[in-house]
Amino acid sequence: MARAGILYSDVAKAAAQLAADGKNPTVDGVREALGRTGSKSTITPLLKRWKTEHQSEIEQVEAGLPPSLLAAVKGLYQHMEDEFAQRLKQARQAHDDALCAAAEREEKLRTECGAARTTNAALTEDLAHTRQALAQLQERHHAQSVTLATVEAENAGLQQRLADRAAEVDTLDRLLSQARAQFEHYHEATAAQRAEERQGYERRIARLEQDLAGAQRHVAAQQATIAHLTAEQERSAQALRAAQAELAAASTARDRLAGRLEDETAAKEHMITQLDAMRQQLADVRVEMAGKVRENEMLGEQLRRADERASQLAEEKAAWLQERGALEQRVQASGQKASDFSGSVTTQPS
Repeated sequence: MARAGILYSDVAKAAAQLAADGKNPTVDGVREALGRTGSKSTITPLLKRWKTEHQSEIEQVEAGLPPSLLAAVKGLYQHMEDEFAQRLKQARQAHDDALCAAAEREEKLRTECGAARTTNAALTEDLAHTRQALAQLQERHHAQSVTLATVEAENAGLQQRLADRAAEVDTLDRLLSQARAQFEHYHEATAAQRAEERQGYERRIARLEQDLAGAQRHVAAQQATIAHLTAEQERSAQALRAAQAELAAASTARDRLAGRLEDETAAKEHMITQLDAMRQQLADVRVEMAGKVRENEMLGEQLRRADERASQLAEEKAAWLQERGALEQRVQASGQKASDFSGSVTTQPS
C-alpha cells in the first residue's frame, strides 16, 4: 500500500542515489527506491524538477561514462580549444604587426624618394638656369669678340690712314726739298741772269712761297688730321682696353659659373648616388616584404591547418554527439522497455 506524503527531498535523495549508482533516475526507478510508494503523478513533477536542477549529472549518466572521465574529456577539449584560440590570436597579431611595420617602412621610403625627386628637380632647374646664364655670357662674349674685331679693324684702318697721311707728308717734304734744291740750283746757275730775271724770279719765288704756304697749310691740316686720328686711335685703344677688361671679367664670371656648374654636377651625381642607394634600400625592403608575405602565407597555411583541425574536432564532436544521441535513444528505449516491463509486473496480480 502506498504511503502518503511523498516530499521533494525524498524524490531528490532517491534520484541522486540512482545517479550515483550509474542508473538513469526514472519515475519507476525512483518509486522502486522509495519502497514502491507514491504515485507516478506525484513523483513525475518532483523528478522533473530534480532533473532540471541536476541536468549535468543526468547527461553523465545518460552518456554511460564515469563522471571523472567525462570531466577529464571536457577539460581536455576546453584546454585544446583555449590553446588553439590563443595560438590563432597570436598568429593574427604577429601577422598584423608585420604588415603594419612593412607599410610604415614603405611609406617612409616613399616619402624619402619623393624628397629626393624634389631635390633632384630643383638641382636640374638650377642647372638649366646656370646653363642659360652661361649661354648668355657666351653670347655676350661672342658679341664683344665681334665688337673687338671691329674695333681692331677700325684701328687698322686708322693706322693705314695715318700711314697714308705720313706718306703724303713725306712726299710734300720731298717736293719742298726738291723745290729748294731747284731754287738753289737756279740761284747758282742763273747768278748772271739774276738781274735780268730778278722780277720774274721774284714772281716765281712769290708763287713758290704761296705754294709753300699752301703746302704748309696742307701739312698743318694733315697734322691736325693726324692728331685727330691719333686721338681717335687713343679712344679706340681705351675702348679696346675696356673691352678687354670686360672680356676678362666675363671670362672670370664664366670660370666661376663653370666651377659652380661642376659643383652642381657633383651635387647632382651625389644625389643620383643617394637615389640609387634609396632604390636599393627600397628593393631590399621589397625583398623583406616578400619574405614577410611568404611568412604570412606560412602562417595562413598553419591557420588553415588549424581551421581544418578545428573542423575535424567539430566533426568528431558532431559524431560524438550523434553517437551520444544514439546512446540516449538506446537508453530511452531501454528505459521505456524497463518501464513497460515494470508496469507489466506491477499490473500482474499478486
